[in-house]
Amino acid sequence: MFFTLLRPFLTLWVWLFYPIRVHGKEKLIQDGNTVVICNHLRKMDIFYVGYLFKGKTFYLAKKEWFDNKLLGFFIRKLGGIPVDRDNTDMQSVRNSLRVLKDNKRLCIFPEGTRNKSGNTDIMPLHGGAAMLAFKTNAKIVPLNINKPAKFMHKNDIYVGEPFDFSEYQGQRLDTELNHKLTEIMYQKLCDAKSEQEKLLQEKKDAKLAKKNKKSKNAK
Repeated sequence: MFFTLLRPFLTLWVWLFYPIRVHGKEKLIQDGNTVVICNHLRKMDIFYVGYLFKGKTFYLAKKEWFDNKLLGFFIRKLGGIPVDRDNTDMQSVRNSLRVLKDNKRLCIFPEGTRNKSGNTDIMPLHGGAAMLAFKTNAKIVPLNINKPAKFMHKNDIYVGEPFDFSEYQGQRLDTELNHKLTEIMYQKLCDAKSEQEKLLQEKKDAKLAKKNKKSKNAK
């Protein structure tokens, strides 16, 4: 109920102050147990992801965000699951598995932290996202955010091709397999980034060609 009441305000907030263009929106999976993986550039990324999907999206957030009781209350109501990034956190794993087994959607930023390097290259991934998707046989939706969120500046999000690990079901999830699945996730995120860059460049070239043509006709 709380989320249902709050969502229209969050949607309006994104639309007004952090507008985004969504490319590949038809590839979004709105129902069923789904793991959404996304690169991570700013705290605002969480709201971008929530904006894309109907209904509630659960997501992993560092436990420090929950230290303030009031802030922690709101984050939990919005779907936040606290995770200790410095230690093995079995409680967050159990909570995440419960979300997916209940046929709900979980967003994970598998790089583990925000990319503050100054570029938007995909950083190496942690193995937790692959493990959760494999154990629950979830569909996986890769997203790429083009650039860090900036107030009143339009941003672009690209939806990559959904995939899953069904061909590996029946195998024992050991360190070697988890590493392989994590590498697949990494490649899918890189593919989404490359496809987005190509699409945006094509749009830029088309816009420039149109401008040149218009300028030439005006002479």
